[in-house]
Amino acid sequence: MPLPTRKQVIETLFAKWQPVDLVETIATEEALGRVLTHNYHALYSIPVVRASAMDGVAVISERFANGIPDTGQWVIGVDYCRADTGDDFDDRFDAVIPIEKVIVSETGLQIDPGVRVTKNMNIRPSGSMIMKGTTVGQAGRRLCSFDLACLAMGGIAQVEVYKKPRVAFLPTGSELVPLGTAVTRGENIDSNSVLVKNMLLEMGAEPIMYPIVKDDRQQLDSTLDRALAQADVVILSGGSSKGEEDFNARILEERGVALFHWVAAAPGKPMCVSIIENKPVINIPGPPIAMLYGMEWCIRAIVHHLLHIPMLKRQAIIGTLTEDIQAPPSMEVLCMMDVQNTPEGYRVKQKPWRNGSMVEGLSAGALYITELGVEVKRAGEMLPVYLLRGEEYFDA
Repeated sequence: MPLPTRKQVIETLFAKWQPVDLVETIATEEALGRVLTHNYHALYSIPVVRASAMDGVAVISERFANGIPDTGQWVIGVDYCRADTGDDFDDRFDAVIPIEKVIVSETGLQIDPGVRVTKNMNIRPSGSMIMKGTTVGQAGRRLCSFDLACLAMGGIAQVEVYKKPRVAFLPTGSELVPLGTAVTRGENIDSNSVLVKNMLLEMGAEPIMYPIVKDDRQQLDSTLDRALAQADVVILSGGSSKGEEDFNARILEERGVALFHWVAAAPGKPMCVSIIENKPVINIPGPPIAMLYGMEWCIRAIVHHLLHIPMLKRQAIIGTLTEDIQAPPSMEVLCMMDVQNTPEGYRVKQKPWRNGSMVEGLSAGALYITELGVEVKRAGEMLPVYLLRGEEYFDA
């Protein structure tokens, strides 16, 4: 029987899991990267009445019907007034002459004889910047700095957003030691905590990072209990295969609804996907490339589902494949790709990650996922790859 695909895993999980939407109200200026729960509309029209479109002096246009009048004895505040860019001014005045076309002095006002003054000249009407009722924030939009400025222009000081999903990460394995510890025989640095924490931050989640949990059934159970009480989603790293100390998958199968154990996605095929206490609990194999892949297609989908936003679409480029890529046709295999931007176009090739070259794989510039049913991609084929470091490949 074929293993479930990534799509089947996500569709099944979302069909069986019923999350509760959690929202909060925060200050607009603190909402960078957050997701609006509903539309927002401008509370005011700006300018409220009208405003000057430039630095200048405001005058009464009627007095210019027959050309430039004698302004030598004009008094500021009576015959004219200053009206700089964005300024409101007395309703008696209905035109603005650019400041470059006038000389203001104690003896009156001198105006360039070439100026033609007409009613409403250089005046922004009410609502020309923004009209009351205009949509300034859209539900489901992940807010960038420009979105925050639009909300502010509309007078929106606070916004309701979806709470950041709380995602707990439990690194497991008796062989793991924390970063900063001198590594001895039989030990491995817990690099996955660094990878997962920062990927979760990029996704818009709130990471809850646990210390290393040794391969002990009682300790694993009690730590999982704490994580379930704190988080909306729980990730376990390692212990997903069939080894003597691979407890994690067994715990998930015993304590909840285990939807899948083993998926058609490699590296990371032994992934276990379950629901415990109406919370997704995902066990991802320990190798860093497997963790990256599981985070990219599974955890990202879960986080975005809770935030009510579509999955990220990475920037794609088309490059010429320089070496064959072979993969089992029954698997969707993650290939970390090297990208070269040459005068003849992009050239791409798979970076190795087995046999101790994990760092080389993680330092890749792009990724490619093989297609089900396709066993080989030949050198010379044009291949779409998805950029992880797009700023390195595009000219300014």
